[in-house]
Amino acid sequence: MKRISIIVFFLLTFFSACTKTGEPQMHPNAWLITGESESHMAKISESGTESCQVCHGEPYLNDYYGGSSGVSCYECHKGGPSGHPAWNEWMEPESDESHGTLFLDRGVLDCGSCHGLDLTGRIATGCDACHTNQELQTWLD
Repeated sequence: MKRISIIVFFLLTFFSACTKTGEPQMHPNAWLITGESESHMAKISESGTESCQVCHGEPYLNDYYGGSSGVSCYECHKGGPSGHPAWNEWMEPESDESHGTLFLDRGVLDCGSCHGLDLTGRIATGCDACHTNQELQTWLD
């Protein structure tokens, strides 16, 4: 009887310790703090978003809708992994969140971290995909 009590006690203790699922800390503490050297934007500016797909998307589909982590870029960024607003707002010149308006507010250093300081591309498509070199030069002067 004593032996059964010990086994039951052990099983109850073992299973009660396993009822709470913990999530591993995959990113540094400053991951979500804008402007920190260990933030996700600093990492993306450095090496792009491809490594994010391992957990947050499907590489074959080139998406970032959550993947195995279940955390999608679209939960915080309306425009997805780019961090830009939703596409229709981003491309609408009259929108307060138009890429042109935000470029004029933030300047080439902010946009250049992904699109290149000359705006012809870096880890993201260059502005020259849609705009002329003359337009780019005007904005850079």
